[in-house]
Amino acid sequence: MPGPGRKTKAKASPRSGASGSTSADSNARLAAFIGTIDNADGWSPVVNLLCAYFELPDITTRSGLKKVHANFDSIYRRLDKAYTQNASNVRIKGGIVGIYARMCVDSLLRNKLFQRGFLAQLFPLLDVPECRRLALRSLTTITHHGGIEIRMEIAKSGYLILLRILQEYPDDPKTVELSIVTLSHCLISTISDEGVKIDRHLGESLDLTDILKIVTDTIRRPFPSRILVDHSVQLLAMSTLHSDVPPTSARFLVAGLRSKDWIFRCTCLGGLVRLHRKQSESDQRALDPMKLMAAVSRPAPPHLSEILRAYGFQQCEAYLTMKTASDFQSAMMNCVSTRDLYSLGLSLASFILRTEFSVSEGAYQSPNSVTGQMESMDLGLPFTMWSDSLPHCAKAIRAKGVPAEADMADILDMKFSIMRQRIPEAVRVANAALKRNPDFAYAYYALTLASDPVVGLRAAKKGMKCTKITPFVRFQMMQRAVEQAGEMGIQMLQENASEGDKKWEEGIAFLISALEDSKTYIAQAPPDNRHMKNVLYWNILLRIAIDEEISADLRELQVCILRKHDVLLAHRPQGSIRKLKIADDFSKWIGITPPRTNLRLTQQTVVRLFPEAVEEWGEFITNNSRLDGPAPSTEKAEDDLAAWLGDVHLEGEDQCHQPATFNTSHLELYRCSWCGNPSAVLRKCAGCAKSRYCDASCQKSHWKDHKRACSANKTN
Repeated sequence: MPGPGRKTKAKASPRSGASGSTSADSNARLAAFIGTIDNADGWSPVVNLLCAYFELPDITTRSGLKKVHANFDSIYRRLDKAYTQNASNVRIKGGIVGIYARMCVDSLLRNKLFQRGFLAQLFPLLDVPECRRLALRSLTTITHHGGIEIRMEIAKSGYLILLRILQEYPDDPKTVELSIVTLSHCLISTISDEGVKIDRHLGESLDLTDILKIVTDTIRRPFPSRILVDHSVQLLAMSTLHSDVPPTSARFLVAGLRSKDWIFRCTCLGGLVRLHRKQSESDQRALDPMKLMAAVSRPAPPHLSEILRAYGFQQCEAYLTMKTASDFQSAMMNCVSTRDLYSLGLSLASFILRTEFSVSEGAYQSPNSVTGQMESMDLGLPFTMWSDSLPHCAKAIRAKGVPAEADMADILDMKFSIMRQRIPEAVRVANAALKRNPDFAYAYYALTLASDPVVGLRAAKKGMKCTKITPFVRFQMMQRAVEQAGEMGIQMLQENASEGDKKWEEGIAFLISALEDSKTYIAQAPPDNRHMKNVLYWNILLRIAIDEEISADLRELQVCILRKHDVLLAHRPQGSIRKLKIADDFSKWIGITPPRTNLRLTQQTVVRLFPEAVEEWGEFITNNSRLDGPAPSTEKAEDDLAAWLGDVHLEGEDQCHQPATFNTSHLELYRCSWCGNPSAVLRKCAGCAKSRYCDASCQKSHWKDHKRACSANKTN
């Protein structure tokens, strides 16, 4: 059977260029086709005949669509007239709708057709048994290629119809699949950030909870296709931010974390991370020094005291914060008598490298003789608030002109900008400082606070490689690296899920990097570090999603199995879940109830639901993500317009992606050979073409260690 628009002539085709034809002649010629069309076996021959009759260009090619552009009004008039005059002939109506659907691959033609009311011709065919699949196939094609406005219009006009079809024809696999695909395309666009900006009320009008329940029940039916499951999980994951999620849907997402398909599991993880965003609390950013002093002044609970002693109390955050507060007070009081801003600056810079809360927002005060209220005192210093001393001290250090102390002045300026929430200023100082000293750890730390996570992660990875770095600065950058790599990995995997797109491999490198840094942080950071909870949230979620073996009862996260040669401190043998309980106890000890942050709630939900999720959905997830599973079947063109509407001359029609597996031996292709930063824009070493680097500074730093291997690889 020749394809639509090819030069093969159909029976009784009108003569090209005939003149003087009347409307009656045209109708008579079309009538002569009706018998042939009615006897055609399947939709593809119907469309072939109609394309030949109307002498359409080959609209499966770009050149053919350009010809339609040039003659759109004329072509549309003929097709619309035939549709109207043959209202009782579903074969002609369906074939014309199929032609329109293929035209919608072109965005300009699609917009023109929608302006002329194409949907009003398409939706009625959904209730015609003979045309149902054709109409659904057309909708999947249109929504696959369609712009967001058109997807939203289809959602507004047809989502209830599609839900009804799902419920009325649950035993028709292809009908169910096409309905789910169209719903996924339309509803995801409607609730996206861009969709909400266009029409917020449309998204709010959708009964997403009911939709998610119907979609989840559909997945549960025997032998769902991979295309259906892929689109269903995308819809479920994207809807969690906007809807109350049915319990079974939440368990499906939790079970999906164990899929062998990386894209699938990270789509589920993204959905779970969004699940609690609306009811979550902000993280604790400030520390009440009075609460800390009150807590440390009394003995810690016995189990916490044992952990602090095992780690080394003088290295713990509570001790360092209290000691630094005392040293800071002494330095500020001493400055009153000495007026020596230079010495004060050197002291403050060293405090800043010890702990996060190194500079107090206090002032020199005395009681008012009349009111008795404490008031600020003017002692002749160039500042009143203690934090305002930082830029003055930095200026005094620079005035001394000692090159080795330039970093100390920059530390004061960066800390002042960070305290005032002027991060761009801190970043500017950091970048200038790194040109002078590429081994300046605190400057990298300032860069980790930049709004661009790519910049922040690269800075954290480089900063942790600095030779002169305090434990506080190192662990600050490590926890930032965990957070930024985790968030970027999830985002990257969800945005690059198309088959053959290797961008998702970079996303996996980000997640593995986050997991590795979280393990190091948990093993080495002070047990009372206030960021320990956040790192453990990531660690628990990523271990569930990444570790090769995880039991349904999560026993691997409950205890830490020690090997004979392991030398660990007393608080180490606990598993991540137990360590999180300890981190919570430390937080409560210093008077801070752990905030119900988004990540905390996500971790709690996953841990709570995991055993039930594995029981309910574990077998389904295993079977659906089998690497040796059969590819989805492709229907013949005679059955519907699947082959023609999905013609590859233009763009691929909806396909399910094959399970995305990751060979860990490829991990080094996505990580800097020096600092370990995951990235897809690494530069290959010009010598061996094997090592990869973020930039010239990383390559230069690695050269001493890499030189011999580079020469050997070049020789080979």
